[in-house]
Amino acid sequence: MKAKLNILFIVVFLFSAFAKAQLKTGHCYFINAENGLNLREGPSVNHKVVGKYSYGSQVKVIENVPSVGKTFVIDNGKKIHGSWVRVEPTFNSDYYKNTRLYLFDAYLSKHLTTIPPQSLHNFVELYDSAAHDDYKPTKGVSSRREMWETGTHCDVRYEYNPAAKEALKDIIQFEIVNREDYINKKIIGNYEIDTSWQPKKFKLENDYRPVEWEQYYLPLNGGKDSVLIKDNLGEWASKTEYYGQIDELDSYLISGFAEDAEVILVNRTTGKRSMLSSGFPTISPNGEYLIAEYYNGFDYTTYFSVGEFDEEAIPQGAFITFSSWITAGEFFWIAENEFIMGVLPMDNVTLYGEELKDSKVIYLKGTIQF
Repeated sequence: MKAKLNILFIVVFLFSAFAKAQLKTGHCYFINAENGLNLREGPSVNHKVVGKYSYGSQVKVIENVPSVGKTFVIDNGKKIHGSWVRVEPTFNSDYYKNTRLYLFDAYLSKHLTTIPPQSLHNFVELYDSAAHDDYKPTKGVSSRREMWETGTHCDVRYEYNPAAKEALKDIIQFEIVNREDYINKKIIGNYEIDTSWQPKKFKLENDYRPVEWEQYYLPLNGGKDSVLIKDNLGEWASKTEYYGQIDELDSYLISGFAEDAEVILVNRTTGKRSMLSSGFPTISPNGEYLIAEYYNGFDYTTYFSVGEFDEEAIPQGAFITFSSWITAGEFFWIAENEFIMGVLPMDNVTLYGEELKDSKVIYLKGTIQF
C-alpha cells in the first residue's frame, strides 16, 4: 500500500508541475511572446491563423477551453505546457467582428517586465502650450480612449501606434538603452537641486486627521529673516514638502497643491513664491530646457511636460500624458537636449492594483527635438 501511495504522489506531483492555472475570464492579459502570438479561429494549432498579435498587445479572456489532445508547444527545443482560451481583442475589435478567436495561454500574462519598443511614445493627450494662452488639446493616438469607448475596460495599453512617434517627432523621442553605456557621460549642470540642508519641522495644531500636519521656517537674506511654510489645510488639504534649493535660481523648492503636483520656487532673498512646474522638475545643464513629470493615479498615466526654460515664467512647450510607462529611479543629463531616465512598464503599478515585486528598471534615452 505504501508503494502505491508513493506512486500516486509522484503522479500527482508530475501532473501539478505541468498543470497551469486557468486564466480569469473577463480579465485582460498581455501577449508576452517576444515574436508575437498567432490568433486562430479554433482551439488548436490545426486551426486557421487569422491574425498575429505583437508582444505587449492586450486581449480579454472570454472562456477557458477544456483541454483536448496536445496541450503543449515546442519553443526553442523546450516543451511549453498550456491551454487554449477564447479571447476578445481590446483594440481594433471591429476587424474581427463575429469571429471566434483563440490563443494558447502559456504566452499570456498579467504583467510585462519589459516595454515594447514600439509603444514608448504611446500617449493619451498632447497639449501644445507654446503658442496659446490657454491649453488646446491635440487628440492623442493611444488606444486607451478607444478601450473605454468600446467598454473593454483594460487598464493599460501597449498596442503599436506608429502615429504616436510621428506626432512627437518635433517634440521628443525615446529609445531603450543600457544605463552603463551612458553613466560616464553624466553631466552635473548649474541647476542641480541641493538637498544637504533640511528645515526643522514643527507640528501644526489642527483638528484635521488622520495626517499629522507640519510647518517649518525657511531662512531668507542670509539668515537675517525667514518665511513660514505651512501644510495646506481645509477642504483641499495637502502636505507642503521641502525638496531642496537651487543656487543658480537663488531659490528653495517646495510642493504646492498636491493633486496637481505643483512645485513652487521660494526666493531665498525676498521670500517671493512662484510656480515652477507641475510635477518634479529637472533643468538641463545650461538652463535651456525644463522637464517635469508625475504619475497620475486617477487616470493611470504619466504626466510629462517639456519646454524651454524661462526663470520668470512657467516653461512653454508640450504637455503629454504617456500611457506605457511610469518614471522610476534615476534621471540624469548627458547633453543639453539629451537625458537618461529610469522607467517601469505602466502595468506594474496599475493593473488590478497589483505590484510586480521583481521588476527591473528600464532605461530610456530621451532626445528633445526642438
